Amino acid sequence: MEFAFLSAGVTGKIAGYVKDAKTGEPLAGVNVIIKGTNLGAATDNEGYYVILNVPVGTYTVIATMIGYTPMEVKDVKVSIDLTTRLDFELRRTAIEGEIVVVVAERPLIRKDEFTSKHMVSSEEIEMQPIDDFLEIARNQAGVVGNHFRGGRTGEVLVLIDGIPVKDPSGSYSGNLGGFTADVPEFGIQEMEVSLGGFSAEYGNVQSGIINLAMREGTERFSGSVRFITSNFGSKLNELLMGKRDWWYGTRYQHLIENDYEFNLSGPVIPHKVNFSLSGEIFDRKQGYFPNQNSLSHSYQGKLNVRPFHNIKLTLGGLYSSQQWDQFYFPASRYGPPPDYPINEYFDVRDTTLFHYVYVKDPSSYSDRQGTEYDTTGFFGADSAFFNKVKTFYVGGMLDYLWDYKKSSNMGYLVLTHTLSPKTYYELRLQVFSTNYHYATKDIEDRDGDGDTSEDLVWDVTKEGPHPIYRERELNYWWIRGDDPGYRDQKSWTKYIRWDIVSQVNPHHLIKAGVEFGLHRTKVTNVSWTLNLNTVRKDIWDEDFYDLGLYIQDKVEFEGIIALIGLRYDMFNPNGFGDPVYYPADYNYPFSQVDEGGYPILINPKKASVKHQLSPRIGISHPITDRDVLYFTYGHYFQRPDGYFLFRNLHFQALTKVGNYIGYPDIKPEKTVTYEVGIEHLFTRNLKGTITGYFKDVSNLTDWIKYVGRSIQNIELNVFTNADYGNIKGLELTLEKRPGKFFGGKFNYTYSIAKGRSSDPWGGAGTFTSAKRMNILDFDQTHTISANVTIFTPQESIFGMKILGIRPLANWKINVQFNYGSGLPYSSYGTGKVNDKRMPWTSTTDTRLAKRVKLGKLNLYWYFDIFNVFNRKNIEWLGSTYYYELTGDPSIVRRDNVTGEYIRNPQVYSDERQFRFGFSIKF
Repeated sequence: MEFAFLSAGVTGKIAGYVKDAKTGEPLAGVNVIIKGTNLGAATDNEGYYVILNVPVGTYTVIATMIGYTPMEVKDVKVSIDLTTRLDFELRRTAIEGEIVVVVAERPLIRKDEFTSKHMVSSEEIEMQPIDDFLEIARNQAGVVGNHFRGGRTGEVLVLIDGIPVKDPSGSYSGNLGGFTADVPEFGIQEMEVSLGGFSAEYGNVQSGIINLAMREGTERFSGSVRFITSNFGSKLNELLMGKRDWWYGTRYQHLIENDYEFNLSGPVIPHKVNFSLSGEIFDRKQGYFPNQNSLSHSYQGKLNVRPFHNIKLTLGGLYSSQQWDQFYFPASRYGPPPDYPINEYFDVRDTTLFHYVYVKDPSSYSDRQGTEYDTTGFFGADSAFFNKVKTFYVGGMLDYLWDYKKSSNMGYLVLTHTLSPKTYYELRLQVFSTNYHYATKDIEDRDGDGDTSEDLVWDVTKEGPHPIYRERELNYWWIRGDDPGYRDQKSWTKYIRWDIVSQVNPHHLIKAGVEFGLHRTKVTNVSWTLNLNTVRKDIWDEDFYDLGLYIQDKVEFEGIIALIGLRYDMFNPNGFGDPVYYPADYNYPFSQVDEGGYPILINPKKASVKHQLSPRIGISHPITDRDVLYFTYGHYFQRPDGYFLFRNLHFQALTKVGNYIGYPDIKPEKTVTYEVGIEHLFTRNLKGTITGYFKDVSNLTDWIKYVGRSIQNIELNVFTNADYGNIKGLELTLEKRPGKFFGGKFNYTYSIAKGRSSDPWGGAGTFTSAKRMNILDFDQTHTISANVTIFTPQESIFGMKILGIRPLANWKINVQFNYGSGLPYSSYGTGKVNDKRMPWTSTTDTRLAKRVKLGKLNLYWYFDIFNVFNRKNIEWLGSTYYYELTGDPSIVRRDNVTGEYIRNPQVYSDERQFRFGFSIKF
C-alpha cells in the first residue's frame, strides 16, 4: 500500500489494482467496499478501482468477487489531500466462508510527493503538551513563531473542512493570518501543515496553509471528556513554583489555568444521519489581583445527512468567544524613593508586578496631570505594599478596568453529489462573522441607540462618567483616569465555492472550481493623542469582493508524476456599493470639506479592479523504491487586508503627525517560490528528507510618509506597496515511525530572510527614499526541533498485573524540544539594522500520560511540565545600549536620582510550570 498526492480539500481517495494472486491477471468486476460506510467501487477491465471523496480517518476495506476468497485490509488510513494506494491479490476460493485478513501499514515515503507537508493526527495532537493546534504548526521545520518560511504573519491561511477562516479586516491584529477563531482540539481529526507549493485550488495565501479536517460523525456513539489544570492547591503551588531569581526574588503569584474539553459523536438515523460535537472552555486567573482573568469558549459541530446513496449534505458550525479584563490603569503614589511620586501602570502578568515612571517634581506632575515623565523601570514589591495595591483595587477601581471581548461565528453547508464512481462535485456555502470590542466597563449608551461609540466623553475637567484625570482616591493614590480608547470592529464574509473532480482514467485526475467571497468590515476606533488635547478617529464601513477560478491535472505515469495547474484571481475593492475614491496625490489630498464634514478630494481617482494569473507546477520522480525527487514552482497572489485599504478613508480628526491612511488602490502582494527536495527511506520505519527553497516576494504592504501641502502640512502615513524581500533556506527532517517503544521526528532548518521591513508598520520613508534590504526581525538562521514519544504497550515485558491492573503498561511520554539561534537586533548608535544577534534559546516541554482500561471506558492521566530545565531565555531587549554595555538584557535605563539600574523582568521567558489532568473515553 502506498500514498499519492491529491488536492481535494479535506478528503482523500483510495485507489489501486486487483489481480489474481496466482496468475497476476487483472480482475474486472471486483467490489471494493469501505466497511461500515456506503463508499465503494468496482474494478474496470484493467483491474483498476478508485474511491473518491473519502473522509479523513482509519478504515477497513474489503475486496470481494464470486469464486475468490474475500480479502479484508484493516487500519487503512486516509489523510487530507492524499491518495491511499491499496492493491489486492485475490486467491480462488478453497474453503467456503474463509476471509483473508491483512493489517495495512502506511509506508513513510510517498512516490508522488510534490512539496513539503506535515500531517498530524488527532492522536498526536492529544498527546502533545499544547493549548492550541497552532503550537504544533510552529514546531514544524521551516516555521519560526507565526512566520512560515520567512513570510510575514499575515501570509498564512487556516482552512476548516476546506473553507477559509480569515478576518477580512486584518491579518496583523495578533492573530495568525487573520485567523480570529478558536478551535477545540478534540474536534480535529487531522491537521495538514503546508509550507509551499500549494496547488491551484488554493488562493489568497503566500507562505503557509493549515488545513483542519474536523471529526466526522460515527455509526456508534463515542465520546471523550478531558480536564487539565495548573492548580495543585495553594501549598503545593508554592512548593512547585518556588522563587524567581530573575524576578528579584518575588514570590510567584500562581497562574491558575483550567481547561475543559469534550467530544461526542454518533448516529441520529443509522447510515443516514450522524453528528459530531466538540467544545472547549479555557479559564485563566492571575493571582495578583481580583478579576485579572480571561475566559474563552469554542464549540464546533457537524451534521452529516445522506438522503440518497449518491448525495451527502454536511452542515457545520463553529463558535468561539474570548473575554478578558486587564489591569492596565495609570495611578501614582509618593515613594519610594520619598523625593518624588511614582506613576504605576498596572499591566500585571505572571512575569512582573508593576511598571512605574518617575516624575522629577511633584508639583510639575500635579500641574501637568502626569504627562511629563523622566525614568521608566520595574521593581519587586514586598507583601505590605502588595496588600495596599490589592486594597486599592478592591476599593472601587474595578469599575474602570478595560473590558476586551472577541467572538467569531461560522456556519457552512457542503453538498457532495457523486455523478459516477469516478466523478463528483462539491458545493460549499459559508457565512463567517467576527466581532472585536474593547472599552472601559462603565461607558454608557446615552442616547439608547445601542451604539456607544458616539457617547465617549473623557472629561479633562475631572467631571462626568469618564474623567481623564481623577482626584486623589484613598489617601495614598493619585488616579489619572480611564485610558482614553475605544474600539468596535465587526466583519462579515459570505463565501461560495464549487469544485468538480473526475478521475478521467488511471493517468489523469482533473479538478476545476470557482470561488467567490463578499466581505464587509465596519470599524469604529476612537482614541486620544498623548497630550490628551485632540481626538483621533478611524471610522469606516466598506465592502469588497474577490473571485478565483482554477483548473489542474494530476498526471501519473510510471517514473514521473506531475501536478499542473493554473489559477485566476480577481479582487474588487469597490464591492457592490458606491465606488471607493482616493486622491491622485497625497501631498495635495483635499482643501475643502462638504456639509457633512467629509473631504472634497482634489483630482479623485476610483480604485481599480486587480487581476492575476498564477501558474502552479509540481513534479515528482521516483528514482528507486527508496528515493523520490520532487520539484515545485508557483506564483501566489494575496489580497491586502481591509485595514490597509480603508483605514481613515475619510481623513477624520487628523493631527499634525501620526495619521495612518489606507490606500484603496493598493495592489495584491505576490510571492514566487521554487522548491526542490529528496526523500530517502533508510529502513521500513525511518525516513529522511532534504528540501531547499527560494522565495521572491514583491508588492508587500508598508507605509510611506506624505506631507499634505493642501492641509497645513499635516503628515500622512499612507499604506502602499513599498516593500519586497527574498527568503532562502534548507530543511532536514528525520522521521521514525512509531514502533514497539518509541517514534518521533527531528527537524533542522537553515534560513535567511531579508526584506525592507518586517511588517507593514516598518515605514518605508518618503516616496522617493531608497531603503535597502536587511535581515528581518524574525529571521532565525538555525532552528532545531524534535518531538519524541516513548511508550509501553499493553502486552509488554513491563505489563505484569497487580490487582488486575498493569501499572507499567500503557505509559506514554512525549517530549518537545526546540533549540534556535538568536533573533537579530540593531546595534546601538550605528544606524545599522539587525546587524547583531541575541543568544541562542532552548525550551523543553513534556507530557506524561497513563491509560487505564475500565470495562468499555478508557481513563487517561496527564502530567505536563513546561520549560523542564527552567531555561532563562531572552525574548527581547530592554535597552540595546545597556545590553551592549553590561550584557544584562533586562536593564531599561538608569535612575537619574539613585544611579541604580532599572530592570524589566518581562524580557525573559516564563520559568518552569506544571499541569495535570485526566480524560475519559468511551
